[in-house]
Amino acid sequence: MDRIIRLTGLGTAMQAPDTITVSLSVTGENKEYQKAMEECDKLVVNLKAKLAKNGFKEDSIKTTDFRVNTATKYVESFKTSKRVFDKYVITHSLEIKFDYDRKKLSKCIDTLSSALANPTLRINFSVEDTSTLKNQALKQAVADAKEKASLLAESAGVKLGQIVLIDHSFRQVNVYQPRQFSAEYDGAIMAKQASVAGSMESINVDDIKIEANVTMEWSIN
Repeated sequence: MDRIIRLTGLGTAMQAPDTITVSLSVTGENKEYQKAMEECDKLVVNLKAKLAKNGFKEDSIKTTDFRVNTATKYVESFKTSKRVFDKYVITHSLEIKFDYDRKKLSKCIDTLSSALANPTLRINFSVEDTSTLKNQALKQAVADAKEKASLLAESAGVKLGQIVLIDHSFRQVNVYQPRQFSAEYDGAIMAKQASVAGSMESINVDDIKIEANVTMEWSIN
């Protein structure tokens, strides 16, 4: 029977967020399909124009989802009761992505709240390219496994031989992102205030954390 020692190393890498993504949905509603589409399009065009005026590039504003649904209403009469068509509901979901900058985030929220009556926003903080972090975590995991193996071998009075197995799957790499920030803004209230969104500048976001596991085996002499 081969004499081996098997260890799992853990590696961790962290980095401050470098990207902000603001997500929201714009909705148009009408009994006529064309008018519902026109209402939704008008809101989106106005929104993009205001964002562009405030320094947000067109290619930073992307459509993430577009849906055409119908809404029904309940109609009850003396003899029957049923649901009937009420209106078309067009939902256009967007995201605005830009480099991490809290002042720019405040400007983005101010712009959205002035363009839409009651926007519901989701704000996500992330790292645009996590490949470097993943590589750092993997290297640290390998080093951690080697250190543990050396310590155990020395304690047991044996010597490490050749590496006979390195077991790793990308399913063993976990990315921990800061929680999303969600908020609803009442346009009428915000119009009376200097800048509710200015408070965004006080946000202190956790680092992005990546963990990796690597299992290794050595022969022992």
